[in-house]
Amino acid sequence: SSGMFDWTDVAGEIQMSVDAWNWKYYTWTNVFNKNEVKQICEFIENNYVKLEGPELGAHDKDGNYKKQISSVKVIHYETVEPLISRLIKLAFQVANLDFGYITFGPHPRDSLLYNTYHSENKDCYNWHYDESRSPLSDVKLTLLVNLSTEPYEGGEFEMYLDSETSDSRFDKPGSAIMFKSHFNHRVLPVTSGIRKSLAMFITGPRFR
Repeated sequence: SSGMFDWTDVAGEIQMSVDAWNWKYYTWTNVFNKNEVKQICEFIENNYVKLEGPELGAHDKDGNYKKQISSVKVIHYETVEPLISRLIKLAFQVANLDFGYITFGPHPRDSLLYNTYHSENKDCYNWHYDESRSPLSDVKLTLLVNLSTEPYEGGEFEMYLDSETSDSRFDKPGSAIMFKSHFNHRVLPVTSGIRKSLAMFITGPRFR
């Protein structure tokens, strides 16, 4: 145990409906400190596998891309695992025990997305949900880590949970949020500075 996670505090972060065991999202604060955030970013910048094209992101019914991000770098989990494994292990535990999902992985070759939003382009990601292209699995949960290394404005992350919902705790670099992937979500335009995040998709058997 790293001592960074206090289960009393972590348990208080979960958001559930008032009338059912219906977990919605989970937030961790201060998962990584400033130096760790910088180390993770520099490591990914030097070790990513490829750039992801916009055609792989969400698009609307007319084929227009919803993802307007300056850079999306792909890195395999096995490569960056030593730097982020304490969060990933905890996230999978929460996925299994709190959300009640059967999950696959994490696998060494799972692709994580390192997103860089630039204010000069007013980068954003419009309303979308995450889904699997595989006939054998579904995306159960989306895990996002705020890896911003400099101050920025705008770029708020929102989910649609009966109404537009945000959690200001995720605005702080080094924090993380995990939510059900079928919830619509978006990133508002970055108006100043640069916003960075890391996305991991937790998959499992097809929903039935």
